[in-house]
Parts: sequence; structure tokens; C-alpha cells
Amino acid sequence: MASGTGLVPVVGASAATAPVKPTAQVLDVPVVDGADGAATSSAPGGSPSTSAPSAKPSATPSGKPSATPSATPSGRPSTAAVAPAVPGADAPAEELATGPVRTEDFNMVSVQWDGDPEADVAVQVRVRTDDGWTGWQPLEVEDSAPDPGTAEARGANSGGATSPLWVSGGADAVDVRVQVEGETTTPDGDPAVSGVQASLIDPKTDARTAATSGTPLATARADTGDMPGVITRAQWGADESLRLSKCTAPSYTTSPKVAFVHHTAGTNTYTKAESAAIVRGIYYQHVVVQGWCDIGYNFLVDKYGQVFEGRYGGMDRAVQGAHAGGFNTASFGVSVLGNYETAPASSTILDALARVISWKFAKTQTDPTGKAVLYSAGLGGTNTKYPVGTPVTLNTISGHRDVGSTACPGKNLYSQLPALRTRVAQLMAEKEWDLRQSATPGAPDGTAYFGEPRGTTLSCDWDGDGTDGMAVYSAGRWSIRQTVGNDAADLELSYGSSTMVPVCGDWTGSGKDGIGVYDPATYTWWLRDTASPGAPDHKFTYGFKGVRPVVGDWDGRGRSGIGVYDGYRWWLRGTATPGSAGAVFSYGWPQATPVTGDWDGDGRDTVGVYATGAWWLRNSITPGQPDALFGYGASTDQPVVGRWDTSTLPVTGSSGTSGASGAGSGGSESSAGDAATSTQASRGDGVGVWRTWP
Repeated sequence: MASGTGLVPVVGASAATAPVKPTAQVLDVPVVDGADGAATSSAPGGSPSTSAPSAKPSATPSGKPSATPSATPSGRPSTAAVAPAVPGADAPAEELATGPVRTEDFNMVSVQWDGDPEADVAVQVRVRTDDGWTGWQPLEVEDSAPDPGTAEARGANSGGATSPLWVSGGADAVDVRVQVEGETTTPDGDPAVSGVQASLIDPKTDARTAATSGTPLATARADTGDMPGVITRAQWGADESLRLSKCTAPSYTTSPKVAFVHHTAGTNTYTKAESAAIVRGIYYQHVVVQGWCDIGYNFLVDKYGQVFEGRYGGMDRAVQGAHAGGFNTASFGVSVLGNYETAPASSTILDALARVISWKFAKTQTDPTGKAVLYSAGLGGTNTKYPVGTPVTLNTISGHRDVGSTACPGKNLYSQLPALRTRVAQLMAEKEWDLRQSATPGAPDGTAYFGEPRGTTLSCDWDGDGTDGMAVYSAGRWSIRQTVGNDAADLELSYGSSTMVPVCGDWTGSGKDGIGVYDPATYTWWLRDTASPGAPDHKFTYGFKGVRPVVGDWDGRGRSGIGVYDGYRWWLRGTATPGSAGAVFSYGWPQATPVTGDWDGDGRDTVGVYATGAWWLRNSITPGQPDALFGYGASTDQPVVGRWDTSTLPVTGSSGTSGASGAGSGGSESSAGDAATSTQASRGDGVGVWRTWP
């Protein structure tokens, strides 16, 4: 099985920004007098507070916005009238409303209350944007929660709250109405709902974060085992003081058996540049408004396929979330930004979900199409069905509604879970090639899925059409595709053994590349002129102990030469023949992987090294500093080089990176030998990565 693969490499450390501190305004939502529609208490005048409230917003914050906006939209009453009835509501027992209220700018609104967190309430809001007042939009009651009995649950606010609604572009006025549709008191005679307030959150959409700054940078955290392809907390601007004010350390659970898929509800109308701010707003909502230890989800995915680190504590660890009350133990939660009760999830969203889940499942060898048993921690959140200790058999990829009385993750996304399970299984059973058509950073030009779970990748022009295909070599078995693609191999053949290293090249200048193997025990090359089994067409000895074989057209004459790399020095010959080296020089270090290709399109292959997601490339077979240095990939990836036609491949937007730093090691030895200097105009080779098991 392969890793949960093909994700955007972790945004580089240099992309991390200073913490972004959201602020909020808090409004009381007073009870409406049923006789004449006037609120029983008027909102005080003054400007709203923009400082961060305490863990529970004050019921009487100082400085309230005016109850009436200075400019009333056309056709609207100029005073706070009775809020219209919520469609479908039957004579609510209690009604609360703010009326139109002018505020300072905000991008997110939620409503919270004291009393019964599961009270039967209907909440709607409208806001004023640059385009005027929006229509009334419902807010869903928050359906996630910490597990009952945990320290996090004991420290959380005891009342209820809605999920926050995102307002793309921002708003400067709000109108809130709340209807309590059930009993207004508890069996003990206490109010079922009291102290209703609206929180207007400003997550600072103008803050510069990695998620909004264009192409991600080079891998920064691969050595810690963190997931490649994620926008980290530092990069989306998490203010860690928020969670530290609630809990000093994250809680961990047993290895996750189930992935719960969620949606954040709210709106699907947001830009890619706003996604990081939405995540910051949800973080603020969960910690400050609802009193949790941290953001409830382990990961968040936006509609553009961006993946965000959620709860703090290590993405590769079993951090206990607060996403499915009663079932946060032995699970993790991935939530999609948006409402998928009203819209289906795109292929981009499903692909991002599959990448996250397959990566996590790869670590525990969890079958994405299988079943698992979780034991309820008790009734909490929307879990109103399974008392403490109840064993519940679930799909290993489940929706939140499978353990709670909730619509989450929306009827459309829920119906797509079977396809998601299939996609995760595919990713865990195949290898992913993320290919660029040039030796530059950026997003992949195409993504292909091909090959066995383990092996060595090669890319050569097997059929002489001028473009390279793909191959995976494992224990003497070759799987070859003439072109890049997702289908089965065009050729399956045996040549070599489990102890030999595969190579490929145009040994004779025929225009077609053949296969070969190098025996590190005897330093023997066994080369075939074609991609076919049989006796070697060329057999000779070249190398010494501990070296790795390399192949390239060093002189631009249209046929491949050979070489070896010992971790520091390169020993190159211009032809696939025995003899002395034509060029010897130092470049690289032992932990780096050697790569060769025509980086600048001058018709000659030169050298480079790949390490921890960074490429260090030279445009000549000489020592010196890298001519190109950039990030593309992760430490667990295999580098691959080729001249690909990616026009038929899907573009996932997953793997491009840029901006690695550092320098290669130089040396002093060089000789011309049989490495000629003739050139041939040509499109240069591209770089790619092949995802490997974590």
C-alpha cells in the first residue's frame, strides 16, 4: 500500500507569519414583545467593542451598536420591526430580534445562548454588504462538541451556539432573529434559552498568510513526519495564545480507526484568499465563543482543495478533537468549508479529502472500505442516541450524522462518501506522479497514478515519440507505460533482480530508450537497447563500492552516457562503455539523491541532487553553486525527471513549491575526457515526484 499521496508540499517555514488576532463585537439579542413587535429592552447606543471577549462573551458588553442603522436600505422599515416568521415555524413560543444594527466591519457572525445547548431554536441573520442587505440566511446549531466527561467538556461554555456564517467581502450592519420553537423552560423551571447574543467576528482578512500569498514554499516540516500538502497553523496565522488561555496541552487518543467527514455549514461563497481567514474565524468561534480548548477539527479543506492544519498537537499524531461529541476517541475529523446540504462537493474537494484521509490511514494501515467499532463516551453534542459505553459499528470513513442527530456533512457530501472511500483506497494502493514540464517550482502540470506500492521510478522515451513515459521497477520486474497516464502498464517484463538498480537510456542513439540494470556487488552494467526482455546487448564493468549509477546525454550527441555518484563526486562517461571517466567533479552530499536532466534546454544533460523536497541543479557537469535551487516535493518522495506530455492528465493543484534555500557543495577536480561540449536546441526536462509510503 502506498501513502496518502499527492498533497501540496508543506508550506515553507519562511512563509509563516505573525499570529493573526481576530476581534469580535458582541450584541445582545433581546426578546421581542409579542403584542406590538417592540423589543422589551432597547439596545444602548455607542460604538461596538472590537477587543477580544473573554471565554464567554459578556451578556452586557460595554458599548453597543445603535439599534437603528444611519442609512436604511430602500424599502425597509426605519425602525426595528417584528422579525418575520421563520419559514415553516409554527407559532414560536418566544421570539428575539436585534433589528438592523450598524456595526464595525466583520466577516463572520454566529449566535450563542445560555441554557439548553440542544434547545429547539431557529436562527436567521441578514447583513449589509457593499451591495446592500442580503436575504435572510439560516444559521445551523453547532453540532460538534468535546467528549462528555473530558476536561475540555467541563471547561466549555454550557449553553448552545450556532455554526458561524461567513460573509465574503465583509459587512457593516447585521439583523438577527431567533425563535425558540419548543418549550421555553426546562423541567426544573429554568429558562431553556436566555442571554442570547450575536458574535460578529473580524478574522482580519487583510492579514498576509501563506494560504493567500500564492505558490507554497518548500517543505519545512517533513522531517517531523507531518503531512505533506498542508497549510500549517503558523501559516494560516493561528494565534496560539487563544488555545493556551484555555488548555496548556493537547489531549491524545488511541490510533484513529474512523475518519469523520464534516462540513462547516454557512456559505459556499468565498474566495481562495479568504479561506485562511475563515479557518481563523472558526478557531476563534470554537475557543473564545464556545470555550473549547482549540479548533474542533483535525483538518479543514476548502473548495479549492487547500488543506489546513486544524487542532494543535501534531498532524501525524492521534490528537483528540472536538468534532463528534461522544466519538472523538479513536477518530479524527476533517471538515469542508461550506454547506453541502445545498450543493455537492466537487472533485477537487473529494480529492483533497481523500489525500488527507489516505495519509492518516496509511500510518495505521486502516482499510478505507472496512468497518470499525467505536465506543460512545456518552451523550454529547448531537450524540443523542448512544449512551456511554455503547459499541457502534461504523464505516472507517463515516459522516458526522452516523453518530449524531445532525445533517452534517450535508446530504450531498454524505451521498458521496462511497466514492470517497473508493478514492482513498485507490490512493493507498497506487503511486502518484506529480509532474511539471519544466525544472521550475510551481503547481504540477499534471498528476498520474501508476505503479506498484513499492519500487523505483524511471522515466524514458520507450517508443521514440519524443516524450517520456513511466516505469516502476521492483525486484527485477518492470511495469512500463509508453505515455504518462492512469491506466495499466503497456509492458510488463522481467529483467534484473532484487539486488540490482534499474537504469534506462538511449545507449545507441536510435531515438528509443532501452532498459538496464546495475549490479552494485560486481559494478556490472547489463543494458538492453529496447524495453524488452532478453540477453543484454551491452555488458561491462564500471564503478566501485558504494556508488549509485547515473545516466545522461552529457555531450548532447543524442545517445546516453553513464556515470556513478559516490555521495560527493560524479564520475561520468560520454558513452555506455567501459573505460576511464571523462569528467570527475564534486557536487552534492551523501544524504542527497542524484538526479540528471537537461534543465535549461540546451540539449545536454547535467547533474543535480534532490533532498528533503528541494532540487539543487547545475547547468553544466562542473563543480560550483546550484544554477537552480527550489522546492518541489517532500522528504518521503522519490524524484523523477523527464520530458512529459501532460496534456491528457488532470491537474490537481497539489504539489508545486518554490523558494528553498541553501547551496550545493563544490569541488576542484574536473577534466574534459570524452564529455564533449556540442549542443542541440531542445525543450528542457521537467521535474516530478513519486509519492512513497510514510
